[in-house]
Amino acid sequence: MFEKYTSFVFKNRKKILVVVLVLNILALFGLFKLHFTTEFSILMPQKSHQKEIYERMNGIFKSGEQLVVMVKINIDPLSREGIDEIFQIKERLSSIKGVKTVIPPVPEKFPVGFRLVETKNMSEKQYRDFLSYVQNMEDLLNVRKVEDGYYILFMILPKESIQTEEIEKALSNYEHYLSGTQFLEGQIFRYLLFMLLSLPPLAVVLLLSVFRIQLGRFKYAILSLIPAGFAALWTLGYVMGWMGQNLSIITVLVPIFTIVMGSADGLHFVSHFLERKKEGESTFNAIKDTLESVGRAMILTTLTTMAGFLSFLTLNSQSMKQMGLLAAVGIGLAGVSTWIVLPVMLSKVENVEIRGRENGLAQLFQRLSKRAWIVTLVVLLVFLPGTFFLKADLNILKLYKSYTKVRKNVEKIEKVFRRALPVYAVFESKDPLSPAFVQKVLSMEEKLKSKGYDAFSVYDILVKMNEHLFKEEGYPKILARALILRRLLPEEYADNFIFGNTGRALIFLDNLDRDTLEEVERIVKESGFQVTGLPYIIKEMNDSIVPQQVLSVVLAVSMVFLLLVLFQKSFVYPAKAIVPVSLSLVSLFGFMGLSRIPLNLITANMAGIVIGVGIDYAIHVTELFRYYKDIEKTVRIASTPILANAFGLSIGLSALILSPFTFHAYLVAIMWVTMTVSSLMSLVILPKLLEVKR
Repeated sequence: MFEKYTSFVFKNRKKILVVVLVLNILALFGLFKLHFTTEFSILMPQKSHQKEIYERMNGIFKSGEQLVVMVKINIDPLSREGIDEIFQIKERLSSIKGVKTVIPPVPEKFPVGFRLVETKNMSEKQYRDFLSYVQNMEDLLNVRKVEDGYYILFMILPKESIQTEEIEKALSNYEHYLSGTQFLEGQIFRYLLFMLLSLPPLAVVLLLSVFRIQLGRFKYAILSLIPAGFAALWTLGYVMGWMGQNLSIITVLVPIFTIVMGSADGLHFVSHFLERKKEGESTFNAIKDTLESVGRAMILTTLTTMAGFLSFLTLNSQSMKQMGLLAAVGIGLAGVSTWIVLPVMLSKVENVEIRGRENGLAQLFQRLSKRAWIVTLVVLLVFLPGTFFLKADLNILKLYKSYTKVRKNVEKIEKVFRRALPVYAVFESKDPLSPAFVQKVLSMEEKLKSKGYDAFSVYDILVKMNEHLFKEEGYPKILARALILRRLLPEEYADNFIFGNTGRALIFLDNLDRDTLEEVERIVKESGFQVTGLPYIIKEMNDSIVPQQVLSVVLAVSMVFLLLVLFQKSFVYPAKAIVPVSLSLVSLFGFMGLSRIPLNLITANMAGIVIGVGIDYAIHVTELFRYYKDIEKTVRIASTPILANAFGLSIGLSALILSPFTFHAYLVAIMWVTMTVSSLMSLVILPKLLEVKR
C-alpha cells in the first residue's frame, strides 16, 4: 500500500504541485471575503432565560445596551458657559447614526413652579432657579470636580448599533472616555486584525526555531511546517472566507491552532525521514518506510485531535461549536496536506546533513521509566489539590488586559463617577407610579447603595422634584401628586425608564465578578424584580459550564478511545494510551485551580484540546512499539520528536501572549503545563505499561 502510494507521488509530483498551487491562489482570494464579528452575543447561550428578559426589555424601550461617555472640560459645568458647552456636546452625540437618546449630565428642562423651563437660553432669574433646583438634585447630577478639572457624564441609549469611532470623532477635541458593551465590542475589530496579521506569523517563527533545533537544519524545519501553513490558509480562505464563516475573538484562534497543532505530523514525518536517510536508505525507500512506521500514527493523531475539538459540539454556545468545527477542519486539512505535500517535496531530497549526536534524552527517559510510579505520584501530589480551588467565572471586562484602552477607560470612569458598568433591574406594575410600588423600587435602591453599588431610576428624580416643589420629603404620598410630577419629568427620562406598565432602573457595578453579580441579583430578586444585562447573560452561560464540560470530556475521551480501538484492533493498547492523557487532565484542572485561572466558557474547554492533542504522544509511542517490538528503540526514536513537538506547540502558542485578551495568555500557560505533563507521561509511564504485556 505505502509502496504504491510512494510510487504514485514520485510519478505525479509536478501535477500535485500544480494542484496545490492553484488551491493556494484560490484560498488567497478567499481571505478578502473574511467577515469580522465583534459582538459579545457570540458568547451568549443559544437558549437563555436571561437573554429572553434582556431582549424583551430592549423591545419595550426600543433601545440597546447603553453607552457611557465621560468628557473632561475646563470650565465649571454649572456655569452658563459650562451649560452651553454641555449641550453643544449633546448635540454632537445626538447627531450620530444609531443614537436614540442622549441623557446629558444636567437636565434639559427643569420645573419652575408647575411649568418646565428649557435649560438652554435661560434668563438670569431662571438661571438662579436652575441653580436652586440642581443644588437639591446634586447627588443625581453627572458632574464631578477633581484635581485636574471637571468631568461630565453622558448616557447614550441606542436604537441600533452605533459605530463608536463616530463618537470618538465627535469628541476628538476633548479628553474623553467611553464605557459600555458597544464600546467594548467596537475595540475588538482592531484587536482581531492585529491578531490575524501578527500572531500566526509569529507562531511560525517560534515553531521554526524549535524545529530547527530538532531537525538540525533550517530547510527541514520549513518543510515540516509547510503542510500546516497550507492548511491554515485553506481553512481561512475556503472554509471561513468563501463559505462566509465569521472571524471572532474565539475563531481567530483557528489558524493558530491549525499551524501549531497541525505541524505535529510534519515534524514526525520529516524527523523519521531523516532518520531513515541517516541509515543510508534511498529517498524512495526512506519515504516509504517512514509512511509504514508512522503513517498509521499520523492518521490516528489527526483524527484524535479533530475529535478533541469536535467535543465542543456538546456546548450550548454557537461560537464554541463554530470554533471546534473549524479547528477540526483545519487539523484535518493539515493531516491531508502532510500526506500530499511532504512526500512530493522530500522526493527531491537526496543528500541530507544530520548532526551526529547521541540521544541522551532516550537514556534519561529510560531511567525515569524505572521510577514511573514515583514520577506519577509526584504529578498527582502537585496538581490534584488544585482541583479543589477551581472557580467558575467569566468577567467580560477582564477579557481585556490592563494596558488596553478598554480597561483604562472603564477604570477611569469608575474612579471619577463609580458608574462605568451598568446592568438593569426590570419591574412591572399595573400602576408603576403608585406610592406603594415605588417604595419597593426605592427600597431596593437603598439596599444596593448600602452594599456600595450605585442605582438610579426615574423615581429618584420624582423624589427630588417633590421635595423641591412641594417641600415634602421623599416620594409623593398620594398618586395624584405623582401624576402631576410625571408631567414635569424631562423627556429623556420619561420614555426611557417607564413605558406602559414596565419600568427599569440602572445599577452601576464596580466590577463584573461572579460574586458581585450574584449579590446584586439576590437583592433585586428579593425585591420582587428581575435583573438583566449582558453580564448576566454571559454569567448564565458560564453557570452551565461544569455539567457541559463533563459531557464534553466524556465525549472526547470516548471518541479518542473508540478511534484507538478501531485502528489498533485492541482494548489493551488504547487503555494504556489513555493513562498519560488522564494525568494531563488532572494537571490541567489542578494548574487552573492553583493559579486562580477561572473556569469559564473558554478555559474549561481546553480539556477537549488536551485530550485530542495529548493522546498524540501516546499514539506515537504505542505505534512505534508495535512496529519495532523494542521498548528501548521506541523511546530512543520517539523521545526527541515528541518533546520537540510538545515544546514546539507550547512555544508556538506563546505568540498569544501578545494578544490583548487575558484568556489567550491563560491558554498559553495551560498548554505549557499540560503538554509538558502529557509528553513526560507518554515517555515515562506508558513504556512501563507497555512492558507489562511482554
